[in-house]
Amino acid sequence: MQASAIELVVPDDFPMISFALEMAEPGDTIIVKPGVYNERIKLKDGVSLVSYAGDDGDELVQGPGRKKVLRRALRTIVDGSDIEEPGYLLSFPQEATGEMMVDGFTFRNMPKYVSSLQLFLMEIRGCSPVVTNCIFTGNKSGGGILSTGLGVGMGAPIATAKPLITNNVIYGNMGTGIANGSNSGALITNNEIFDNRFPEQSHKQQFAPAIGVREQARPLIENNLCYHNETGIGAINFDANTFPNLDKDLVIRGNEIYENLMGGIGIRGIGGANIKNRVIIENNTIYANMEAGIRCTKLDMATIRNNRIYSNRKSGVSLWNVQTGIITGNEIFKNYTAGVRLLAVPRVSLKKNRIYENVTAGVDFIGWKKKVTW
Repeated sequence: MQASAIELVVPDDFPMISFALEMAEPGDTIIVKPGVYNERIKLKDGVSLVSYAGDDGDELVQGPGRKKVLRRALRTIVDGSDIEEPGYLLSFPQEATGEMMVDGFTFRNMPKYVSSLQLFLMEIRGCSPVVTNCIFTGNKSGGGILSTGLGVGMGAPIATAKPLITNNVIYGNMGTGIANGSNSGALITNNEIFDNRFPEQSHKQQFAPAIGVREQARPLIENNLCYHNETGIGAINFDANTFPNLDKDLVIRGNEIYENLMGGIGIRGIGGANIKNRVIIENNTIYANMEAGIRCTKLDMATIRNNRIYSNRKSGVSLWNVQTGIITGNEIFKNYTAGVRLLAVPRVSLKKNRIYENVTAGVDFIGWKKKVTW
């Protein structure tokens, strides 16, 4: 931070956040007092946006879901209801290098635009801000947060873009809660994400996960609470990632995932002999989802360990066309079909699991031809 960094206060010094941003320099912080601000925000490189705490703003109070939230996040609101031009409600400068933070706001309400574009309340592309203590809700044109390291059609991939998305509440949007586009290396931790669904569409045709992953994205997804979405955590077109600064495995760890309209965790890869797309799913609690607890398809390797998986409407763990499956140390019980279902999995290690009281079978092999290690 520069020695000359200052605080700009809205509305004391500037009537709108955007006016303060015009004057802000790298290292400055814009402090926003309680109120409703009907404007679109384009943050500057190296500038932070923080809601005013006052005497009681940092008190924890009941939020819209299970988690408590900061009082200042509930009373400092950026509202997009009256913004007619399509666009993100808050966006960051692409490929920015300065430190940026957004802390303690409610971002709410974007109308359903005629263009039918899926637009998020917050866009993060190719940079590494901290987004914390915020609430994202009421987007009729899409979801909560989009994170990407750029990529196909958007410029060169940026392996070092690793935003921190932590301690937010994301609910009631008509799209994905947190979406990870190509080459996203976000750390997504301790968020509560619920009631995000596409409107007027069968969940069999399109799904809105609490946390979504596409293509070469490699976020770390840890300690989140995901419920009442179409899917808990979902990846589609999941490809290999060879960037040295991004972990090659997708890691999903320590989350609580329950009562989603489809599965708990669903990973759908791009199959092929030379595609090394791998996932590690560990220490999660996954229950009462309307389809499988964990389902992985077309992967090079799926490591599923030390999870508690129960009372899902289909199998606890389902691997389809996965080259190597490692299933160890899990408790898998009371699922409505098999505890573990394996279809066309050439190599699998199935060790030290407790698998019991599943309706159709403990372990169900389909199309199995090669060796299994117990």
